[in-house]
Amino acid sequence: MIDLGKAIVNSSSDLNNIRQNILQLIELLTEDKITATRLAVVTSQINRLLVGRKDHFQLSLQLDINIQPSVLSIIFIMIDKIAVPDFIDLFFDHVSLLSFKDCYQIKCDRYLNNTTSLSEQKIQQAQTIFALKSREQLMIEMKEKNKVLTESLNKIERMGAELNVAQKLQQMVLPKPEEFADIDSLDISGFMQPADEVGGDYYDVLHTDGVVTIGIGDVTGHGLESGILMLMTQTAVRTLQEIKERDPIKFLDTLNRTIFRNVQRMDSEKNLTLAILNYSAGKLSISGQHEETILVRKGGHIELIDTIDLGLPIGLDDDIAEFIDCTTLELHSGDGIVLYTDGIPEAFNLEKKQYGMDRLCKVISKNWKYASEEIKQAIINDVREFIGEQKVFDDITLLVFKQN
Repeated sequence: MIDLGKAIVNSSSDLNNIRQNILQLIELLTEDKITATRLAVVTSQINRLLVGRKDHFQLSLQLDINIQPSVLSIIFIMIDKIAVPDFIDLFFDHVSLLSFKDCYQIKCDRYLNNTTSLSEQKIQQAQTIFALKSREQLMIEMKEKNKVLTESLNKIERMGAELNVAQKLQQMVLPKPEEFADIDSLDISGFMQPADEVGGDYYDVLHTDGVVTIGIGDVTGHGLESGILMLMTQTAVRTLQEIKERDPIKFLDTLNRTIFRNVQRMDSEKNLTLAILNYSAGKLSISGQHEETILVRKGGHIELIDTIDLGLPIGLDDDIAEFIDCTTLELHSGDGIVLYTDGIPEAFNLEKKQYGMDRLCKVISKNWKYASEEIKQAIINDVREFIGEQKVFDDITLLVFKQN
């Protein structure tokens, strides 16, 4: 077994560099850019799922040339056990979850049929990629810090003005309470609070010809770049809704290609989770990958709908059609949905405890007899009480709707 490289991932800021390393390494070994791109994309997706679960996790790459065909192994090493995402099997020949005394590993194997090109020199080149890239990254970070130190006061003021404009634009495109009031079949209330001047959360409620289209998403990070991507998403969703695209796979596939190409033009690594819900006459469809959707029945009984298999993050790859799916359900009078971004369940208090899904569900169930505005406010008040004096580190977005 040949060790090709290791990386310790501490935060989402490490992911871009790691993704480029993996892309370069696999393309060098396989001489296949398409395979390298797809494996780099899925590895990046798994990395994003793992970031934030503990202080860090480790990524290891190994090559076994003593068997035929040769095997490239990408191993994700973590402290906590997680379920292996279903989409991994589409990219690798064999996936296994291994348990050790002090860690768990997701081992993903890809068979390499073209072994004649795996010379000793090429393997040595592959082993240097992570080390070389890390030095390059240090130089980039040093240059960026120097650039920040040399910025003039005028530039800082100009950036502040740009952030102010972006913040106002975000607030301007949010749905207004009077729009909610025009939807007779639903009682709707929404809330969004960015962690910074410009947030990366997105939600919208659109009503055309008796169909209510509801979107909620979370762009990686926050700040100006995330805010711009949020505005792009809002425009794309509005356009597709106006042209009456009802097919959830076509809807999200078209939206994804639009966002992906803009992200590439921006030379950005941003992407976003996004769920699209379509409601009409008591029927509700849900598609796209985001946080769990909270379905609440009359009386406060809660069902959690996992969206991990309903799509992939938007803007991560140019073709996600095969990963998009849709689930449908029926709402009766008094039933409803609560949508949120991870800024709520992952909120910390001063004792470093998370708010969590259990507490969120209990507040929803306890207050479900009230109108959506009161339910929303009860949740926000409870989150604020839990956080106390702790700084808010992530955007908080919440949408509650009940069938009348």
